[in-house]
Amino acid sequence: MLMNINKLQSFLLPFQILASKVFLLWIIFAWIAYYSISSIWLDEAFGRFIMLLRENIFIQIPFVLFLLSAALNLIRGSKKSFKQSKIGYFFWLVLPLGAILFFSGFFVSVTQRQQGQRIVGVEDIIDPPWTKENYEIIAIDPGLPDRLTGMEQSGGIFAYEPKMTVRDRFLQTSEIGAFPPEKLSGTYYHILNLGIAPGVRLLEGNNLKSQGYMILRILSPGSSDYFDIPPYPYRFLVSLEPEKKTDQAHGRGMEFNLEQPQYYVRVFKGEKVIAEGESRQGIHFDNFTLNFYKPIYWALVEAVKDPALPVMHAGLVLVIFGVPLYFMRGFFRFMKR
Repeated sequence: MLMNINKLQSFLLPFQILASKVFLLWIIFAWIAYYSISSIWLDEAFGRFIMLLRENIFIQIPFVLFLLSAALNLIRGSKKSFKQSKIGYFFWLVLPLGAILFFSGFFVSVTQRQQGQRIVGVEDIIDPPWTKENYEIIAIDPGLPDRLTGMEQSGGIFAYEPKMTVRDRFLQTSEIGAFPPEKLSGTYYHILNLGIAPGVRLLEGNNLKSQGYMILRILSPGSSDYFDIPPYPYRFLVSLEPEKKTDQAHGRGMEFNLEQPQYYVRVFKGEKVIAEGESRQGIHFDNFTLNFYKPIYWALVEAVKDPALPVMHAGLVLVIFGVPLYFMRGFFRFMKR
């Protein structure tokens, strides 16, 4: 009989240690110390921590022990608090329960989250590998005016609200914006970036050699981007050319026509600039001519499958409500004394 009791005590000992307040405080202190030291000696400490938590079992095990200890301490503390006061127990419970839910959801999110990014245009298909659903892009609305001043441009493209309309296999349409993400069939989608893709024709003499849209990041003020047309040994550096330039008290004003944009182009052959100029009349170099036609818009879309996101949201809501409830409980106990 005594041997069975000793075996039971040996079996329960790890749970008693995990459920102790001392163990919980020590493991919290260890995490704080680890992250503080990482922040001092390593760049992007949080990003490295997320990567290790996702891939390294020696980081995952201490985090799981922290969650188990927190849950067991909550159960242990609940017995005492519930006996003292049922209402006080509710006021006390919300904050630690919310914290445990949030950190549990955070752990599952980091270890199970799937995501991907892709640049798309109209008629492209979005089909993340983890889902059987796919969506055809039928429209991209940049949310930008046809004409954009330099001051508006300096506010960034997300001073406006880009939208992308997609259609599923049942011909139902949905809109995807920048924020908040749109949830479709368990996957979250949102626009990370937006840009313009000029239509480009390359002619050798009168013969068309290449034609298509070139994805460029040139909507930000003062930005330029380049493209190549294989197999030709040229590189084309492109920036938006303002349609109007006016002198103003605070500087020079510029207006960009996004409906029929103009570009300033430099043509490189190796390291040497062999031609440059505005795109209105085409760019002539060697025996070639580069012409531009009406652009389309492209979007960088991120797809994320995160089963733990609702748990994290629920935990965060409980924490927000739990903080004032916790202090109210302390205040009432003080007044009662």
